[in-house]
Amino acid sequence: MDSDPINISPRVKVLLSFLLTAHLFALVLPPLSVQTRGPIGPSPSVSTGLEWVEPYSQLLYIDRGYAFFAPDPGPSHLIQAAITGPDGQRREKIYPDIEQQRPRLLYHRHFMLSEFLQEIYHPPGPPEELQKVDPQEAQYWSVARARYESVRQSIMDHLRHEYPGNDVAIARIEHLLPNLIDYQQEPLELTDERLYRVLLDQPMQPGASE
Repeated sequence: MDSDPINISPRVKVLLSFLLTAHLFALVLPPLSVQTRGPIGPSPSVSTGLEWVEPYSQLLYIDRGYAFFAPDPGPSHLIQAAITGPDGQRREKIYPDIEQQRPRLLYHRHFMLSEFLQEIYHPPGPPEELQKVDPQEAQYWSVARARYESVRQSIMDHLRHEYPGNDVAIARIEHLLPNLIDYQQEPLELTDERLYRVLLDQPMQPGASE
């Protein structure tokens, strides 16, 4: 015997539709905030929407920025460390390095650290023009830059602790992915040195982006 279909009142349907829509926003806004982050910070409209759903997203642990997954992962970012001993001998290490960091969880943690450093990067500044036009935005710039410098210094302090008596310098490296047209014209291995570029830490030029 077939059971009778469940009758749902229009009011309940509206409520369920609202809850499903809110859940969808909680899924979409965290990665969207990563994609819409610019040289001077996140998108104001996305950040406003994120404030409403962030407690819920954090509770369910769905507040992740999945920018490095398919179908369009984009470039990845590495940390290059130059370690110079008292005798002047220099060696370089790359984080993450799948050959050096095992088990895989250790590699993944280094990977997340390098991406986090890139995510919070803020160029030196703020420009004098911004201080005159928008003091509040200039203050945000200074705070964001101080945050980046604090995290960068923490990484350098850890490396100095790991290699006592050595001078340490670090740089951000971007590992590009060839687009389809370029790859069809000249197939490249993902490890080709032409796909790596050093991201300079310098004041942002007008109209330029890193």
